[in-house]
Amino acid sequence: MDARRFVRALKTPVTLVLLAAAVFFAAHWAWDAVRAPVPPRPSAPCVVKEIGPELMPEHVYVQVFNGSRANGVAKRLGSLLSADGFKVIKRINADRNDYADSVVVGHSEDSPEVILVRQAFHDIAFEADGRLDRTVDVIIGEHQPVPVENATFGVPLPDGTACLPDLVVVAALD
Repeated sequence: MDARRFVRALKTPVTLVLLAAAVFFAAHWAWDAVRAPVPPRPSAPCVVKEIGPELMPEHVYVQVFNGSRANGVAKRLGSLLSADGFKVIKRINADRNDYADSVVVGHSEDSPEVILVRQAFHDIAFEADGRLDRTVDVIIGEHQPVPVENATFGVPLPDGTACLPDLVVVAALD
């Protein structure tokens, strides 16, 4: 067999092996891309609105998460917050069920919406996450929060404006 026939005989199998390898690597890359977690949608910033001298519960959007092993606590606490006038947009399980203590999570400790939600409970912990949408999360742990009986709500606003969640963002959360 001369060299020319030898090259011709090897061309097809080598080309098929290279194409098969390319398909394998493309399929592997695609499978990894499909299994990768979807990145979270960036939260929209809040909207500054004129609401008067005090921030009241009807201006605050709350998400209640059950982070304990007890059933139905997010629904019950969400109902209590709704009865106090807060706009509860979620009542679901948390990312895990082993939170020891209950916690309020919000933009910052001195944010009016966080202060208002914390007024609803006796001695509840707080965590700041710098969120831009100004919603407030209440994560219920094994030590459930104790609601304040007959609480009076209101946080003074020096300039009468507050940064409130955008209604489009709230509809997407619901």
